[in-house]
Amino acid sequence: MKIKYKRIITLFLAIVCSLTVFLPAVAANESAVDYSPVFDANYYYNTYPDLQQSVGQDADALLKHFITVGMKEGRNGNSSFQVKAYMQNNLDLLPVYGVKDLSNYYLHYISVGQKEGRAAIFRKGTELPKGVLSSYSTTYDTTEDRAVNVELAAARINGMVIEPGKKFSFSNSIGTRTIANGYVVAPSFASGRVVSSVGGGICQVSSTIHVSMLLAGISPTQRYAHSLPVDYVPTGLDAAIVEGYKDLTFTNNFDYAIVINATTQNGVLTVSFVQQVDSAR
Repeated sequence: MKIKYKRIITLFLAIVCSLTVFLPAVAANESAVDYSPVFDANYYYNTYPDLQQSVGQDADALLKHFITVGMKEGRNGNSSFQVKAYMQNNLDLLPVYGVKDLSNYYLHYISVGQKEGRAAIFRKGTELPKGVLSSYSTTYDTTEDRAVNVELAAARINGMVIEPGKKFSFSNSIGTRTIANGYVVAPSFASGRVVSSVGGGICQVSSTIHVSMLLAGISPTQRYAHSLPVDYVPTGLDAAIVEGYKDLTFTNNFDYAIVINATTQNGVLTVSFVQQVDSAR
């Protein structure tokens, strides 16, 4: 019996150790965490004018704001760590941490990511333009039948405006998947098998939207994984669509309207979430 318990404990410890790569090292108290890899008081003060009035220039007060508010809001604490860049450069973390509390990405970098050499800033030329919340691209073969469905679904999403508090439904936005509605027969998944169906390929659009919305800080209110692995987005980031059954939805919880740009060109599908400037409040 003792041998059996020993084996169980050994197995448990092995599982815990294997998960540490994904778990940020959260200390028993905040003072035990060294935030210097992600925070500099002068940078924080100079970058956010709203803090100059509400918090002041005291370094301890600025650090407290960063820990309790700033990280959750996705504010950058120094020039060498940009949380959105860290998310985009390390997509394997998105299914683990999601976007409800961005603090986890800072803590992951402090405890694990910096040692692993993970990229924490945007590479030159990949910075997001002002007003662009996120952008993500996937590729597809333009010679395949499914390309028709990818391009049609993207065109029907492109330019959609989601007002504050309003809900987005991918399935409703792209219309019924019928021949009469412009879609064609192409491979798709059903119950762990590859089948042919009208609209096969639209899930690449929903999956690309799913990744981009997460990078924009938007959590889905409905999202389903495929019954088989897909090759156009990283594991855990796909979004399966079955008309009348599975959908990708979210609610715009920002205080401004957002525009979804979904474009296709030469086999590249790009989805961006953009703040609609004229509706900002």
